[in-house]
Amino acid sequence: MAKPRLLVTGFSSFPGARRNPTEVLVTALDVKRMARRFDIDLAATILPTEYAAVSDLLPWLWKDVRPDAAIHFGLHGRARTVRIETRAANHATPVRPDAAGKRLATLVIEPRGPLYRRTTLPAEKIVVVLRRAGIPATLSADAGGYLCNYATWVSLMAAGGKKGRAGGLAGFVHVPWPAEERAPNAPTGRPGWGALALAMETVVAAGARAVRMRSQGRAG
Repeated sequence: MAKPRLLVTGFSSFPGARRNPTEVLVTALDVKRMARRFDIDLAATILPTEYAAVSDLLPWLWKDVRPDAAIHFGLHGRARTVRIETRAANHATPVRPDAAGKRLATLVIEPRGPLYRRTTLPAEKIVVVLRRAGIPATLSADAGGYLCNYATWVSLMAAGGKKGRAGGLAGFVHVPWPAEERAPNAPTGRPGWGALALAMETVVAAGARAVRMRSQGRAG
């Protein structure tokens, strides 16, 4: 098969996080080195933490980059571990403004859509490989009610297959505040910057493996 093509995204700052760790981590990715190491094509970008931008940019990225898998990273301010999300919920929190000061005008993302959309990366296996690498990781079935959940839903919709062709894989990873950072309400015992950078590379490698296994008709 051709090299797996992966898209990695982080989020920009937003109210409550002037410096979003995922923006720092994704920006610092050595894309060329990782592409060589994992024998993949890799693209990385930062999503504005804005509903309108995510609505426009994510579908465009799926069409432009044409990834076999998209892995989105976001901040969970009260997490202690790396959280691998297993689903997105068809709901939003209109009371919380995005980075542009805008709110969603509806309580649902897709009016006629299902209650949930399951992420399509092998979440359980990603947790296993993260733990083997010494990184605290857990499964999560709650991506929240803000842009992380919203982006996951939009990406899963954009990844859908058409005309008998299988769609791409899509998943979301929540990271905690790095241990070196002071943040209100953040628990103790969090991994540091180095561990989170390793986590990001580990998840990318797992995503590439999932794409290869899928092309062989095997579970990733």
